[in-house]
Amino acid sequence: MMKELRRDHILSLLKKHKKMENSNLQKELFCSPSTLRRELLLLEKEGLIRRYRGGVVLEVEKNHVISTRYRENVMILEKEHIAEIASTFIGPGMSLFIDASSTAKALLPYLANLSNGVIITNGLKIAYELLHVCQQDTKIYMIGGEAIKDAESVVGDYGNSFLELFHIDLCILSSTGIDLTGVYEANFAQALFKKKVMNLAEQCLLLVDYTKFEKKHAYKFSDWSSFECVITNHQPTLEYLNLARKLGVELLY
Repeated sequence: MMKELRRDHILSLLKKHKKMENSNLQKELFCSPSTLRRELLLLEKEGLIRRYRGGVVLEVEKNHVISTRYRENVMILEKEHIAEIASTFIGPGMSLFIDASSTAKALLPYLANLSNGVIITNGLKIAYELLHVCQQDTKIYMIGGEAIKDAESVVGDYGNSFLELFHIDLCILSSTGIDLTGVYEANFAQALFKKKVMNLAEQCLLLVDYTKFEKKHAYKFSDWSSFECVITNHQPTLEYLNLARKLGVELLY
């Protein structure tokens, strides 16, 4: 198959399936692993796809909100690794805010063991699942506001006075992008909401897998210095390590 046709075929398959294993792509393209690897490297360099171990996903447009159902089915092991590290910051009797991200949702097995805690969330699905896994002495609270379908979350100004009734020990967030100058969201309402929650919390954690680095979106909701710790699944570049060290931000992976 000619190179141009192979490229078009890969993109056509990913537009249809969104996510594919390398083995299935090879069968569809009738090519060797090395040929497929070269094609995927070129497409990733152009920002059209994103590779992960054993497969590939179609990259979404900048500033586009990715649906929760899609996010829950990619980078699963990476998110579990991040959640395992983040769980060491959680203890009995704490008051937590958990956002609606699929990365934060990976914390559910650890939150199930939280005793005498308070968990506040703007995640519709997360709130429902917390009710089924948490211990009886842990209270679950849901923010009121505008429900966003793709993100399965609630945002807006309606919950601000409600949030102020709580003392939040730890705020756990993810983001759609991060670079050396800040942390970003693809949706203005999400960015504004996260910024306000962070201002009410004693400490804030940012959970981001390695694909979020060097991704800049339209709405910057925080600087690095606002986070106690940034947790990812892969060692960032030296520039990020130096920035975290300079600002006194713990960077774990």
